[in-house]
Formats: sequence, C-alpha cells, structure tokens
Amino acid sequence: MRFSLRSKIIMTLLPLGLVCLAVGGVLGYRAGDTALNASIEQRLTAQREAKRQRVESYIGNQLKLTNAVAGFPLFAEASREFVAALKDMRSAPPDPAREAADKTALTAWYDTNLVPRLDKVAVGHADASKLLPADAVARRLQVDYVARKDGADAAGGGDAYHRAHDHYHPLIKSFADSVGLHDINLVDPETGDVFYTVAKESDFLSNVRNNPFGRSGFSQIVERALDPRNGGKAVIQDFTAYPPSGFAPQLFTAVPLVANGRTVAVLVAQIDIDALNRLLTDGGRWKESGQGETGEVYLVGEDHLMRSQSRFAIEHPETLGASLRAGGVPEATVKAIEALKTTVLYLPVNTVGIDQAFHNKSGFARYNDYRGVPVLSAYGPVEAGGLRWALAAEQDSEEALAPVAALRRDLLAAAALAAVALTLFALACASVFIRPIRRILAAMENARDRRKTERLAVARTDEFGDLERGFNAMAEEIDARDDRIAALNREIAGMYRSIYPETVAERLQRGVETTAETVSNVTAAVCFVDGIEPPGVQLSAAEARERLNALFDVLLTTAKEQGVEPVHSLGESYIAVCGLSSPRLDHADRTLAWIRASAAAIERLGTDWATSVSLRFGVASGDVDVLVFSSGHTPYDVWGRTLGVARALAMAAAPGTARVDRSVRDLLSEVEGFEACPPVAAAGLGAIASWSRALTQAATQAAA
Repeated sequence: MRFSLRSKIIMTLLPLGLVCLAVGGVLGYRAGDTALNASIEQRLTAQREAKRQRVESYIGNQLKLTNAVAGFPLFAEASREFVAALKDMRSAPPDPAREAADKTALTAWYDTNLVPRLDKVAVGHADASKLLPADAVARRLQVDYVARKDGADAAGGGDAYHRAHDHYHPLIKSFADSVGLHDINLVDPETGDVFYTVAKESDFLSNVRNNPFGRSGFSQIVERALDPRNGGKAVIQDFTAYPPSGFAPQLFTAVPLVANGRTVAVLVAQIDIDALNRLLTDGGRWKESGQGETGEVYLVGEDHLMRSQSRFAIEHPETLGASLRAGGVPEATVKAIEALKTTVLYLPVNTVGIDQAFHNKSGFARYNDYRGVPVLSAYGPVEAGGLRWALAAEQDSEEALAPVAALRRDLLAAAALAAVALTLFALACASVFIRPIRRILAAMENARDRRKTERLAVARTDEFGDLERGFNAMAEEIDARDDRIAALNREIAGMYRSIYPETVAERLQRGVETTAETVSNVTAAVCFVDGIEPPGVQLSAAEARERLNALFDVLLTTAKEQGVEPVHSLGESYIAVCGLSSPRLDHADRTLAWIRASAAAIERLGTDWATSVSLRFGVASGDVDVLVFSSGHTPYDVWGRTLGVARALAMAAAPGTARVDRSVRDLLSEVEGFEACPPVAAAGLGAIASWSRALTQAATQAAA
C-alpha cells in the first residue's frame, strides 16, 4: 500500500507529539508530586517541632514551679501543724462506736462513688472494705472531708487538725488554683501518710507505703523525691493510672520540704494534664492550626501507650472504637477508653514512626497509624525532665495527598485537550510541509549533474524517494571531496603529532612556521658515551660511525620501549626527554628505567669493543623550551635550564653511573641505591645538589 507523504508526516508527527505530551505530563506530575510531598513533610515536621518545644517547655516549667513552691514557708509551717495534729488525734483514747459509724459511712461512700468508677475500668469487682484506710483516725478524717463534705473546704470539727485545716486549706487551695495545679498533696516522710490534699479524693489520709490500691505512681514519686541522689530537687513521674481517681491518668511532680535542715514533708503536685493536652491539640482547634480534618499531634510513652488525647476520641469516639476493635485492640482496653473518655495510658501505639523515635531518630514516613489508617507522619523523640517520650505529627494520607490527586486529574484533562489540539496541528503541518518539499525537489532536479551515479539504493515511490535521489546526486561529489580533504588532514596531523609535542603540532597545522613552547613536567636526560675509541687505537670514520650507530640504536630501541623520546645526538652525546609529546605522570621513573635498560643492553652487545664502552647520564626534571625554526629544519630542539642541569650532571658523572638532581629524586618512586654526591657547580646554574647511582652490578663493583 502506498502512503502519501502527507499521510506519513501525520503518522510521524502525531505519535511523536503524543509521546512528548505523555512524557511532559509524567515529568510535570512527578515534579508536582515531589513538591507537594515536600510541602507536606515540611508542614508536619514544623508542627512536630513546635509541639516538642511546647511539651519540653511545659514540663520544665512545672518542675521549676514545684521547686519554687517548696521555697514558700507556708507549706513547711502547715506540714508541721498537720503532722502534730494527727499525732494528737491518734494518741487520744479510741471511741469504738465512732469508729464503727465512720467505717459504715465510709464504706457506703466508697460503694457509691469510687467502686463503680473502678469497676468500669478494672477487671472484676472492687471490694470497698479492702480499700478503706487501716487507721481509725484516717477513716474519721476521710468521713469528715471526703464522704460527708465531698471535698468541702472545711469539715467544721473542733480538734487541732480541723483548726489547722481551716487556717491553711484556703491559702493552699488559692495557691494551687492560681498556678494551675490540679492538686497539692503533703506526705509525712516518716510514716508515709498523705496528711493533706487539696482535692480530697480517696488518697487523702492514705499511706504511700501501705496503700490498699497497690504501688502507684504517687508512691513511686514520693520515694524518688526522698532519694538523696536527687539533691532535694523536684522530680517528675510519668503518667500512671491512678486508682483514687478511678484509674484516670495522672502526672505528678514532687519535692521534699526542708525546714531547719530537716525534711518535714514531701510536696506532691498533681499536674493539670488537660493543660498539657491543650498544648498538643491546640485547644481542639485542629482545623484552625492547619491540621485539616484528620491531622493530629500526640505523645507516646516508652510503654507504647498514649500520653495525650487522640483527636478521634474527641471528635469521633464511636468510629475510633470500631477501628480499634477491628485492629485487634483488646475489648477491655476499648471499654476503658470509652468509660474514661481518654486515650491517655490506654491506647496502644505500635507504629514504625514511634519505634524509630524511641531509637532517637527523627524522620518522615508513610505507614498505618494506631487506627490502621494510612497516614503521613513526622516523628521524633522528646526528652523532658528525665521523661522519654515519642511525638508524632500525622495526617491521613488520603487528605494530605488530595492535592496530588487533584493535580493528576487536572493533568489528565489537560493532556486530553492537548491531544485533540495536536491532531489538528499535525493535519495543518502536513499540508504546509508538502509544498516546500516539492519546490526543493524541483530545484535539486534542475541543478543535478547528468553524469551522477546513485549513492543510495532508493526503493521508495513517494516524495521522500525523489528527495533521496536528488540528495545522493549532490552528496556523492561533496562527500568524495570531503573524504579526500579529511584523509589529507589526518595524514598531516598524524605526521605533526608524531614529530612535535601536541601544542607545537597544533600551531604548525595552523601554518605557523617558527614557534616556541614551554612544556612543564618533563624529564631530560643527557648521555655521554666513553670508550668508543680505546686508548692507543686510531679509529677510522667508518669504524667510529659503525660503533656509534650500534650504540645509538640500543639507546633508541630502549627509549621506545620505555616511552622516552630521543631529541638528537651529537658526536658521543645523546639527548632524550620523557613527557614531552605525550604527557606522563611517571616521566622520571620511565627515564631512569630507560637508562638502566640502555646500560644493560650495551653490556649484551657481545662485541669486543663494547666491553670498553661506558655510559654516564645526567638527569633533571622541570620545564623545557621546545623550539621549531621552520618546517625545513630539524623537527624540533629543546633548550632551557632543565637541559642545562642535566648536561652539567652528565659531565660530572662517573662512567657507568647516572647522576640526578633534587627535582628527579623527589619524583622517583624508588630511590634505593642513590648516594649523595658533592654539589655540581655550573655557570649560570649555581650549585646543583646531586645523587649518583651505578647503572649495572659491574659498575657498582668497579666503583667499590
């Protein structure tokens, strides 16, 4: 089937254009995707770092605040009075009827207020009778301040404890409210009694050493505060599920109260974790802070449990519960989260980012979060007051990458429109291209030589076949001429480069007849031949020429083997260089190798006269001047200080030795065998430091 040129142009332009369009679209999409992902990473990383600084600052301020509180005399004074009042109450005669009534009333309060809260979270039923304080005075005060008054400011009693409480409680409560502490607890360091609290929960008048609730974070921080290794400074205890608060998470700081050199109490401050949570959740204003519909920043402890509230537990608790159950989270854990309405200390987080953070690594990654939903996350460690947490700023991948999906849709739509436009353009171009091509063919036919021979086997029947035949006719003669010129140029260039250094050859090719060039990093060697004419023997010119030719053939052959370039010979002297026409890094080593090879080759000549011949060399490295006077003279000559130094060293060298200056010795990879010689004095060159080495074993023995 014969296709017209117009059809072929369309079939060429259209696929090519579509391919270019596809490549451009892919590259554009990749560039946009990369830029958008980089923007997402920067945004989440900035949120992570901002929240990390807030958390570290908040914990640090709480420790500073606790230390400052310990410095107020009010707390030490109140502690002494409370402890003294308790001692007085416990020394009074027991009142069995009062004790029985207190126990009954307190048990009823526990059963009504505390036990139901514990049962929502704990597995099994809590026994109120086992949770009561063992001390009758503690039960009595719990009845007065917890059960009957439910944390009222005053119980209205008349004993010493009530009077002390009436005096100090308003002051301490006002102080706690003003500095934002959820509770202030005072603990007797000797007995372990919690003899005062602001909030009056069931930990009031409990004992941290004989705690019916078991070993809690409250008990642990009291021990840490009293540890002398802390130096009396405030300490902080990581989040714990606190039984007196119905297993709600609590965060404590503590500091010993010292008066007159004696620890009178331990002050335990219960930090307002809602304030810490507000720092991470921006007070619930996630959208306003640039986190969109699914972004959040949360803390995780070393036990891989959350230390802050999940956004989804606040906004979508039912959806979160279903996701956790589907993800295999135990039902008891999910119920505890739903009962307490908090994920702090209950929601496990075992993700890639959190694991990396606890290996002290910060980064950005894509993985499934604690809900099993793909997210983009910027994670990193947090060190605050000795606590080691992990922090993650995350957003659902679907929402975060929505701009990427929109970009993909827009590019596809643009590509479809461009494909239509490209098709119309190809049709128009095909019509336009045909007219000039036909004009070119007509012109080529008119100018073509009738004696031409076809250069290509043309089998086309369309316009391109005509264009090929016309092109072959003109190209045949042009190519033949170009080939001849190129061959001649290559021949001339090869000739120049075989004779001259490259830079000199380039100048001569341009027609410069007289030129000079300084070439660096060259080693020059001057050789003097001794013993051509033995003492008492008169050689004819033919005999001398024969011997010199044999010697110079040896020197030339070994020079080619080692990459050394002979320059010229004159009488019984021979000059060669290395690194001139062909730059070499090891020009000094090659020159010395040539010298040793030449000496060995002369020993192997096998003629009687060769036994009396010896060579002495002078070698120097540096810059040489290359001189070419005209194309009709000697190919080139070398001059300069380096050659002068080599000649002076050769003249001073002993037969069968090579003498080098410092420039050569510093370049040699192996200097073993060289011995220092007296400096050589040369006119215009000064004193030349030199080293000498025998060329052959025989020369070494002769020298010895």
